[in-house]
Amino acid sequence: MKRITYLLLVLILITGLYSCKKWLDVSPGTQVQQNEFFSSEAGFNQALLGSYVKMGRGLYSDNLTMTTLSAMGQDYRTSLTGNPFLEHAKYNYNAPAVKDTIKVIWSKMYTAIAGVNNILGHVESSKSVLFKHHYNIVKGEALGLRAFLHFDLLRMFGPMPATGGNTAAIPYIKTFGKTVTPLSTTNTVIDACLTDLDEAEVLLSVNKEVNYGNDDRFISYTRNHFNYWAVKALKARIYLYKGDKIKAAQYANEVISSEKFPFVNRSTFNQSSNQDRTFSTEHIFALQVPLLKDFVDRRFKLEGVSSYQTSTLHQTTGTINNLYEIQQGGTTDYRYLYNIRTYTNVSYTTKYWQDGLTNLEIARQVPLIRLSEMYYIAAEASPDLNQALQLINKIRTQRGLENLNITLDENRRMAEIEKEYIKEFYAEGQLFFFYKRLERPSIPRSTVAMSNLTYTFPLPDDEIEFGNR
Repeated sequence: MKRITYLLLVLILITGLYSCKKWLDVSPGTQVQQNEFFSSEAGFNQALLGSYVKMGRGLYSDNLTMTTLSAMGQDYRTSLTGNPFLEHAKYNYNAPAVKDTIKVIWSKMYTAIAGVNNILGHVESSKSVLFKHHYNIVKGEALGLRAFLHFDLLRMFGPMPATGGNTAAIPYIKTFGKTVTPLSTTNTVIDACLTDLDEAEVLLSVNKEVNYGNDDRFISYTRNHFNYWAVKALKARIYLYKGDKIKAAQYANEVISSEKFPFVNRSTFNQSSNQDRTFSTEHIFALQVPLLKDFVDRRFKLEGVSSYQTSTLHQTTGTINNLYEIQQGGTTDYRYLYNIRTYTNVSYTTKYWQDGLTNLEIARQVPLIRLSEMYYIAAEASPDLNQALQLINKIRTQRGLENLNITLDENRRMAEIEKEYIKEFYAEGQLFFFYKRLERPSIPRSTVAMSNLTYTFPLPDDEIEFGNR
């Protein structure tokens, strides 16, 4: 039953790709088609699951995780001529390749937002077709996704709230249609995200469980839905970004204390198959990407690839050894031991490799919010340095490392958290946001002086021209 449920889910996801293409057509005839589409629970389920698929292609299985943002966080050696992310890693926003990437990100993100807004535009009038708690789940997930997508757009295209809170950043779009939405300030976008999340939290409280296989396919595989705990976790992330450490710690600790997301078991790495390299049990929110293997094999498999130094995403072995502190005992770190492979003089991650994965809870997963981030947020936000050290050590011991036997001051706290972000979120795109949030004047392994200009993506040329920005 579990496998049949999963196959049905994949079929719905694939079908959703084609159905979603019609969403931006708001002609009268298409409006009738949409009303018919949303006249059943299956239509809402298909539309919502289609939104998750749209988040994968070109976005969270590519530019916003393992490629562009990771290159900008200096995860990879991109300096070789011909590397497709050479200019991205130099923050050269005038380069044609970078302009094209920014245009793709902007377009695909707002297309995904249009999809969830279309759902929200129909959910009230069609409430009677949604049985049991499905109204709460559909509306709650859609609101949560709207906040999630807008917040990541803000992290790319908007200035930091501390120095640019009242600066126009991005449009926060709440309706479906062709009307141009004006730009909102950074602070306004953050407030809108939190408002959507407040409502989503109430709606999604009808189901706080983390489910796997379930006869109701719509509530199966909770981690692949924007669930109740994902709302809490995103609030923690946003409040830390905003500078409200009290609320950031509150929400991070709520997720931690829920004990819904157990740490990965080391035994998984000793298996001949189903090695859980993304630590899926710790995923609070993740995407299931059907075509992930093809993409990953092109970017992260080096054996036998004659042009590996320019065509793949890798780092020098010496740099990787430094990042994972090999000379300081890092050889036992699961993140290095099981997820890093060396080929000649370069090293690369196997985190997303799909070989030997048949367990549906592990295969084709791209993590977007993880339990470890909640520990790091709680550690950074804690007023108690001893408690902060305990939180950092909790992750270290769960990754095969010894406790740090040190006394923290504020500088050492942030230094240890930075080390953890580098190791934990390698090839996940979070490191660039970490440095931006802290407004670091430079990013390690880069010679570019960082400022608000280099940390902030420019709006696409088309958006400036046709959106009258």
